[in-house]
Amino acid sequence: MRSMKLIIFISFVCCCTEGVSLFGKQKFKDYWRKFCGLNDCYEELGLGANATKAQIRRAYRDLSLIYHPDKNPGDSIAADKFRRVALANEVLTNDEQRKKYDYYNENPAEYFQLYGSYLEYAYAPKSSILTVFIFLLIFASLIHYALQWNHYWRVVAILKSAAIKRLPLTGGGSVLALDLRRQADDILKNEQKKANKKSTRLTKKEEKDKLETILNQLINQIPPDETPPDLVKPAFSEILFFKVITFPFTYGHIILTYIKILFKRVQNKELTEIEKQIIIERYLPGVALTWDTLSDQDQDSLLAQDCHIRANFDKWTTENIITTSDAPINTKGTLSAKDKREIRQRRKNPVSTITTE
Repeated sequence: MRSMKLIIFISFVCCCTEGVSLFGKQKFKDYWRKFCGLNDCYEELGLGANATKAQIRRAYRDLSLIYHPDKNPGDSIAADKFRRVALANEVLTNDEQRKKYDYYNENPAEYFQLYGSYLEYAYAPKSSILTVFIFLLIFASLIHYALQWNHYWRVVAILKSAAIKRLPLTGGGSVLALDLRRQADDILKNEQKKANKKSTRLTKKEEKDKLETILNQLINQIPPDETPPDLVKPAFSEILFFKVITFPFTYGHIILTYIKILFKRVQNKELTEIEKQIIIERYLPGVALTWDTLSDQDQDSLLAQDCHIRANFDKWTTENIITTSDAPINTKGTLSAKDKREIRQRRKNPVSTITTE
């Protein structure tokens, strides 16, 4: 009884497998138009797959007489049918072509394996992915470069407006704006002294235009090491394209530097000042304090006391209080980016801190 049930179960599985294979058999479609395209060559001639070559030629002759363009002038449907009939005759009367066509009809998977899936071909990208990526990267870089210049000119306009209006520090002004206005006033007074006394006095608009011209010259003359970050002119080397291109080299150099430092510390070798600075920068809080915001005296002190060693750095931070122009802070304090820029500017240019409200 059990053996009978097993035989029935195996027979059922075999029937289901065969049914699924027949039902799921992929129908042959000549998407690449190697033969008759999406149409069946035999159906176009009204014949079966067992038709002889004589039957194929007779069927073609009869159909060509019916659908010939000379007998159906202006009929696009008849002309298309004539073209398909002629193509079917050409394929089926060629022994080699017919053999391939019959084989692919029975084994459509072989056709797709040889020529590829039509869907993959139809929806495949027509352009190289690398080409598209480079194009998008260049496009994004140009936009990035334009936005950088837009930001730069906006900052310059705000700075000039604050200088012209003499805005105080508490009213939207800045140390740099007040200092630029003081320098511009000095230049304007000297030019007026040199001018002829009989010359007409400048109107308010002319004086404002002259002041803007002088301010533009003063802004362009700011030394690079004293230029605030927002006033640095955009450079091509800072755009996205060059950053992506140089990314492997930049970070590869950083990684190699850290590996070199690691080996030196393991072997107890002397580090260079740059290598010590890299280690100390890792100890600094970052947002609260960075290497650039430290005074030259503090930087020299950190390097002289070998603060690249963590114990020495912790000892130094407990013994020293870093003083800014406004108030003393320690390395655990917090400063905004705006405050840090102003502190750095004051340290680099102490004269600009002498302002009047």
